[in-house]
Amino acid sequence: MKKEIPLEKSYGDDHVDDHVDKEIEDCFSTKNPKCFFVFAGAGSGKTRSLINTLNFLDREQGENLLMNGKQVAVITYTNAACDEISRRLQYKTIFSVSTIHSFLWDLIKYYQADIKSWLVESVQKEIEELQRKKTKKTGSKAGEKREEKIKKKMDRLAKIRTVQKFSYNPNGDNVGYDSLSHSEVIKMSTEFIATEPTMQDILTSKYPILLIDESQDTKKELIDALLIVCEKYSGKFIVGMFGDTMQKIYMDGKEDLAKCIPDNWIKPVKIMNHRSAKRIVTLANSIRSTVDDKKQRARDDADEGIVRLFITSESKDKEYIEKKVAEMMAQDTGDVGWNDDDQYKSLILEHHMAASRFGFSELYMPLNDSKKFDTSLRDGSILELSILSKIVSPLVKAYKIGNDFEVAKIVRKNSPLLSKDAFVEEFKDQTELLKNAEEAVETLMQLWNDEKNLTCLEVLESIQNTGLFDVGSRIDELLTEYSQDEDEKITALRTALSVPFYEVERYALYVSDNTRFATHQGVKGLEFPRVMVILDDAQAKGFLFSYEKLFGVKAQSDTDIKNERDGKDTGITRTARLFYVACTRAENSLAVVAYTENEELVKATALSNGWFLENEIYIKFCKKLE
Repeated sequence: MKKEIPLEKSYGDDHVDDHVDKEIEDCFSTKNPKCFFVFAGAGSGKTRSLINTLNFLDREQGENLLMNGKQVAVITYTNAACDEISRRLQYKTIFSVSTIHSFLWDLIKYYQADIKSWLVESVQKEIEELQRKKTKKTGSKAGEKREEKIKKKMDRLAKIRTVQKFSYNPNGDNVGYDSLSHSEVIKMSTEFIATEPTMQDILTSKYPILLIDESQDTKKELIDALLIVCEKYSGKFIVGMFGDTMQKIYMDGKEDLAKCIPDNWIKPVKIMNHRSAKRIVTLANSIRSTVDDKKQRARDDADEGIVRLFITSESKDKEYIEKKVAEMMAQDTGDVGWNDDDQYKSLILEHHMAASRFGFSELYMPLNDSKKFDTSLRDGSILELSILSKIVSPLVKAYKIGNDFEVAKIVRKNSPLLSKDAFVEEFKDQTELLKNAEEAVETLMQLWNDEKNLTCLEVLESIQNTGLFDVGSRIDELLTEYSQDEDEKITALRTALSVPFYEVERYALYVSDNTRFATHQGVKGLEFPRVMVILDDAQAKGFLFSYEKLFGVKAQSDTDIKNERDGKDTGITRTARLFYVACTRAENSLAVVAYTENEELVKATALSNGWFLENEIYIKFCKKLE
C-alpha cells in the first residue's frame, strides 16, 4: 500500500515536467519553428509527451495539414508500439505511424527505376570488392567461399536486371530475387534522402513534421540523412526526437547522438521517474553515473521498493537456482507474487537462453544458427511454425475437450477444403465437402493416439496428404531427405521441424509474450511489478555485452581500451546501458542473478560502485548441486 501524502505534493510530482510539453509545443510556432530532442529517462512518461504533442498538432494544425494533403509522420521502433500509438490517437488520418522500415519503403516504393539503378550499382560494387579480396591460395576454404559468394551475387545481378517491380515486406523474410533486404531498403532510402533533392522535396512536402520515438536506437543512416535535410529546409521541416541515450542498446543506432544534435535545436529534459520504487530509481541513477551525469527523481508517493543481488558460480541447474531466488524474494518482500511463475518477469540476454529454460531449444537453435530467419523467428511468422502454433495447436486442444463448435470454427476459417471456391467449383453436395474435412481432421487427430513423441514434420505431412490446411510451397522439400546442394534455409527448417510437437507450443507461447521470459533488449519501454534480471555471459555466448567485464571479473579487451581512449563505445559502456534498461523495467521489486567465475569480485564491484548495499547481496546462497 502506498502511503498517504498531501494532494498538492502528488500534484507537484505529476506536473514537474509539464514545461517539457510546453517547450515542445512552442517548437511548432509559425513564427519561429524549431527542431527538438527530448531527453526522457526510464519511466519518465516519454510516450505520454509524444501523444500530448500529437494531440496538440491535431488541434492546432490538423485541419490545415489535411486540406493540403500533408501528414505528421511518427516513426516508432516496433509494430506493437505503432499499434498502441495509433490506437491512442484514434487512428486519425492526419498521422502516419510506422516503423522505420515501413516508413522508408512507403517513401521510395514508387521509384522503381531508381531502386533498380541503385541496386545494380550496389551489387556490382560488392562483386568488385570480393574479387579484390580473392585469396591467392586457390585451394583454401576462404577462397572457395569467396568464389561461391561471387557466383551468387553475379546470379543475383543478372536476375535484378530482369525485374520490373521490386517487392519488400517490412515485417518478414524477403527471399525472392525481386525482393529487397531490410538493410538494402535502409541504405538506399537514406542515401536518397541525404543526396537527392527530389526525394528531399517529396519527404518535406508530404511530412512537414516528423517525430521519432526511441531515437537513440534509430538507424544512424536515417539520423544523418535527416540532419542534412533539417539544415537545408530550416523552418519548413520540423524533426522531433524522443529518447534516452542511456537506453541505446543496438549497434546500428547513432553513437553519441546527444553530441550530434545541432546547437539551435531545443533540448528539454524530463527528470521524473513515475514507474519505479525509490530504491530502484536510486540503483538506476548509480548505474547511469558510470556513463553520464543525468539523474532521475522518484515520485514522493512511490514505495521504497526492494533490490537484491544474488551471486553464484553454480550453473548446473539454473532453473532450480532461479526458482530459489524467486522464493527468497517472496520472503524478503512479503510479496507472494514471487511464488507464481506468471507473476514475475525473467530477463535473459539471448532468446536461446529462454529456449533452453522453457523447453524449445531443439526447435529454436537450428533456425537461430542459420541466421536466415532473424525477423520471422523472433516474431513467430515462419509459415510452417505459424500454421502449427496458430491453427493446429488450438484445433488439437478443442478436439481433445470435445468442443465441436470450436473445431468447426477453426476448420471453416482456415481450411481450403471448406473455402468458397471449394463449394462453388468442386462439389454441388455440401455434405461431401464437410465429410472430407471431417475425415481430414480425424486423420490428423489420430497422430496424437500413438505413444511416441509426435514430430512437427509428421503433423505437416498429414496435413499435406489430406489437404486440410495450406502448408506452403516448401513442404515437398522439407519432407525429402537432405541433399548437399539444397538451400540452407530448407536444411535448418527441416532440422527444426524434426523435434517433438510440444516444442512448437512452447515456442509460440514465448514469441507471443505469454511466458515469464523476455530479453533485456526486448522489454525496453515495458514495465512489470516484479523483475528478475539474469546475468549469464557464459550461456549468452555474445560479444557485444559482457557483465563479467562490467563487474570487473574479466579485463577489457585491447579494442575496449583503444575505444575508451578514443572516446568511443566500449563493451563496458554498452553493458552498463543494457543493465540500466533491464533494471528500470521493475516497478516494485528487483532481483539480479549473476552467474560468474568470481563471486567475491562481483560482490566487491557491486559494493564499491554503490549499486548494492551489503545487506542486499546474497553470495553462495545455493548449496552445490549434485
